Amino acid sequence: LCCVKGLTPESEERLWGRGWLRWRHLGFMAEREFSPRKRALLIEQLPVFETALEGRCADFFIGRLPCGHRMRILPEFRDEIAYLDIETDGMGNGAAITLIGLWWRGAFHTFVRGRNLADFIKVWSRLGVVATFNGARFDLPVIMREFGFTTRPPQIDLMDEARHWGLVGGLKQIERRLGIARTEEESGSGMEAVLLWDEYVRHGDGRALEKLVAYNARDVLSLPRLAHHVLSQSLRNYPGPLPEQ
Repeated sequence: LCCVKGLTPESEERLWGRGWLRWRHLGFMAEREFSPRKRALLIEQLPVFETALEGRCADFFIGRLPCGHRMRILPEFRDEIAYLDIETDGMGNGAAITLIGLWWRGAFHTFVRGRNLADFIKVWSRLGVVATFNGARFDLPVIMREFGFTTRPPQIDLMDEARHWGLVGGLKQIERRLGIARTEEESGSGMEAVLLWDEYVRHGDGRALEKLVAYNARDVLSLPRLAHHVLSQSLRNYPGPLPEQ
């Protein structure tokens, strides 16, 4: 309900306690709770929400859900969500992409510079929603610059969503709090990822590339776990049956 203009997460929880669990409840119960003006504001939005859902427009809901609650789209838009993380050849603003990892529709995809990085172009426009960790500030701007894209899919930055629920710090720190363990092959840091790529390029070290791919894959595959945790937090006081995640 908190994606409806005029309802906050706090008012949503109050309405949950009175049995208002669906949009349709606003149509025939609002007169008990709100002034005629507020009731009209709520009811006039309902057809638009139904149309957005029928049209599979995830961006409509992402733009209306408050921070911390944007993963509410997960049960309905599961197949459209792609989890993404990139690696680069440096830590500065002008660094080039070396590798893109993508978990999408139940499969993991790796795009490597000098091999198949250009194939990512064919995927980009097909992604319904992109979920990242700090991607709004780093991954997506770098992708846009690298490929010259002028448009991008709707995006959810899980770093911001996690912070709303007290999960602060980097992804690896949050992984530890969620009980996600990394193998030695998956361990590392952003700077180590740069050095692994350099080792691969300078010396043709295939083992360095394998470790870089494993490190990136762990970053990507931790994102669905984090997304489900954020969704569970968002619905922790929901009194009805929880949607299938």
